[in-house]
Amino acid sequence: MKRALIAPFILLLLATGCAVKNAQSEPKEAAQLALIGEAEYDKYFTGETMRFDFQHSGNSDEEHYSYDRMKREGEWAGSRKALINPFGYGEQYFRIVDTEENKIIYQNNYCTLFNEWQTTAEAQTTTRSYPEGVIFPCPKRNFTIEIFARNKVSKVFEKKFSYNARIDDYNIEPYKKKYESVDIHIGGTIANSLDIVLLPDGFTAEEKDKFLDACKAWQDALFGYAPFTGNKSRINIRAVWAPSQESGISVPGKGEWKETLLDCRFYTFGSERYQMTDNLQKVRDVAADAPYESIFILTNSDKYGGGGIYNFYGLGSAGKTGKTGEVYVHEFGHSLMGLGDEYVEKGNTVSALYPAGKEPWEANLTTFVNFNGKWEKMIKEGTPVPTIVNDSLLALPDTEWPVGAYEGGGYLEKGIYRPWPKCMMNQLYNFCPVCCAAIEKYLDYICK
Repeated sequence: MKRALIAPFILLLLATGCAVKNAQSEPKEAAQLALIGEAEYDKYFTGETMRFDFQHSGNSDEEHYSYDRMKREGEWAGSRKALINPFGYGEQYFRIVDTEENKIIYQNNYCTLFNEWQTTAEAQTTTRSYPEGVIFPCPKRNFTIEIFARNKVSKVFEKKFSYNARIDDYNIEPYKKKYESVDIHIGGTIANSLDIVLLPDGFTAEEKDKFLDACKAWQDALFGYAPFTGNKSRINIRAVWAPSQESGISVPGKGEWKETLLDCRFYTFGSERYQMTDNLQKVRDVAADAPYESIFILTNSDKYGGGGIYNFYGLGSAGKTGKTGEVYVHEFGHSLMGLGDEYVEKGNTVSALYPAGKEPWEANLTTFVNFNGKWEKMIKEGTPVPTIVNDSLLALPDTEWPVGAYEGGGYLEKGIYRPWPKCMMNQLYNFCPVCCAAIEKYLDYICK
């Protein structure tokens, strides 16, 4: 859930513990969560993917969820051991509860484009609806899906939606493969790897080779940066080839409109370089033709820009933007595990995304409201906190830069701190030691 890069060179609270407890009605959780693992996967799940689509609507002050449809999809690409997301990331989480045992059998966290729209001026006077959906291993028995979202003031998770599903419901749509999938890089088995799918938008039938070349460039960019360089054997990259009617991407601010498969466009929320699509359901329709956990969209554009939202999707221009590869990796940092933007918008002192008095959930940002458990143990004794960036420090090799708490991040000049002077998440530099450690930890979880 991040803004686009604003210039070419600037581009643990467990969720399950946040629900209101009721011993009579709430599922078994806490210590029980750790018991869900590979041995129980076969008890509760098939080898398929289940998708639950819904409409996410509201305004700046409220949000609502309404049932849309359920679909069966292809092979489940996630871990069969890591079924309960232990990280406190994201603005939402959902969980699957086995009806027969009243037990949580799957849980994952995520963010949405709707969340960010809620911070815009339009949301103060308008109600909108966004099509969304989540995927999870297909249960063998009847289940309940529950969706939780953070309270806008307290930032505590609250239950927003619940739906009781019957596994024999004839309205569940069957899977039908429509598009060709292409292996770009296969490092390991599906169950024990991070499975990424690359999708095209704005590439016509005659531009297939151009898209596949962009996929290879995306792979090279990702593996060009630690810690991904050392994790090739735990990452699979596949592409789905799905052509658009017209070549190029819509640029509404300039009156340029294209008929493309995924309807990606620039000027999201009025930001020229913010390039996204509103329709996650359409994105998932195309992504379903390859096993995936993480989605990245490559658009046929030479215009600089993109975006990334945690466990939603990432997006970047595939043309010659001057920083194409770096933008890919930056946005993937957002979409993979919700790394926060570390850059500053000059003069900005207020942000609805990072309200005063609240600790950011992102692993690489802090307000010191609850710093424990972030990177405080990586700060060497004697390092001043806050830590100052100056010319003499930047003149040193980055291997000599101390991990500290440098003021400025999350678009704010004051009151929020980042771990390193420069990083992929602010100046398209190498990932800082804190981001590297957080990514490694996340990959360890996903690849169990």
